[in-house]
Amino acid sequence: MNRNGMDNEQIITALDIGSSKTVVLISRVVSQNEIELIGYGVADSRGIKNGAVTNIELTAQSIHSAVEEAELMAGVEVGDIILNITGKHLNSLNSSGVIAITNKERVIQSSDVYRVIEAARTVSLSSDQEMIHVLSREFKVDDQSGIKDPQGMLGVRLEAEIHIITGSRTYILNMEKAIAATGLRVRDKVVSSLASSHALLKEEEKDLGVAIVDIGAGIIDIIVYMDGGVVFSSTIILGGQHLTHDISMGLKTPMDAAENLKRRYGTVDLESVDPADTIEVPSIGERPPRMMARKELAEIMEARMREILELIDHELLKSGKKGILAGGVVFTGGGSLVDGLIPLAEEVIQLGASIGYPKGLLGIADKISSPVFSTVSGLIQYWKYYGSIDRVKKKNSGLMQKIKSWVQENL
Repeated sequence: MNRNGMDNEQIITALDIGSSKTVVLISRVVSQNEIELIGYGVADSRGIKNGAVTNIELTAQSIHSAVEEAELMAGVEVGDIILNITGKHLNSLNSSGVIAITNKERVIQSSDVYRVIEAARTVSLSSDQEMIHVLSREFKVDDQSGIKDPQGMLGVRLEAEIHIITGSRTYILNMEKAIAATGLRVRDKVVSSLASSHALLKEEEKDLGVAIVDIGAGIIDIIVYMDGGVVFSSTIILGGQHLTHDISMGLKTPMDAAENLKRRYGTVDLESVDPADTIEVPSIGERPPRMMARKELAEIMEARMREILELIDHELLKSGKKGILAGGVVFTGGGSLVDGLIPLAEEVIQLGASIGYPKGLLGIADKISSPVFSTVSGLIQYWKYYGSIDRVKKKNSGLMQKIKSWVQENL
């Protein structure tokens, strides 16, 4: 029990370690369909670059600061956390498997579903890669495709299409070591883009076809849904910090000043900027600030954001589904807050676009109603659906229970 009398199983704590911010949310399970946010904490990320730990001690300090703030607000102490995973170390692939239905009635059972998934996930990985997610896309029974749950159907042949996301063991171990240094334990790991989708998307959007593009400070996470399942995921090592860097170099101003200029005066909509508008730009060192045309700032930002959007477009083309994404592209993350992003994105990518705001939590959720918190909010909601299954697996690790748990989690 926590010091406020709540059962630990009622508490879900999420940890999002980004390139610029470390965020912790503490929530309480109210009912089967309701989760109440009771505390949050934010700290500047240190010892992290492009999603990877570069200094365990500094990373641990950032985590500790965010957790302490969240615990103070929530009035509880936490021990287990749900962790986001992102970075260039992630890889993904689509795979398929096929089995024969051998029972004499030819009725597909949960054990058959488990067997065909095991067949599909038998892929060759490099020695440093481990599977983080195995996500079902669709099943085929004999000649019938597009099936979400084949249990109970009649057939002689069952085929599964799955999406596998893998990550570097070294990266994950370093992250877990930093977390362990704070006295916390990792309860589960969820890829950032998958987590964000749980905070942003409805099932009908996943059915129509939609892409989530989470623009962080140093990394862009992309995930594509079609017919309700994940068909593609990838990462791009660019983000909001790269806009700031370009501003710093182009306007010859310190990085912190460049970040402030980006937030106060920045836009990627060149047509909206009056050529007569000027801004005060701090100089480097002891030199006095200068007055410059705001248009110069906008031109720098527009050029970099156009490049980023072209890279995103390239990834969507790689998915093979760009032309049929009826739900378009949903942008989220701190980098999505750049003024003028949506019209520029629609011009470059040639798809409908919108900004995604996290939803689905009660309590003080209005305090985190920003795209900045999409991933960490999604971590909470991901665990709400799948966490109880994991607890059952710990109590009973037998084959049939594993089969039941996987089928519950994925169908």
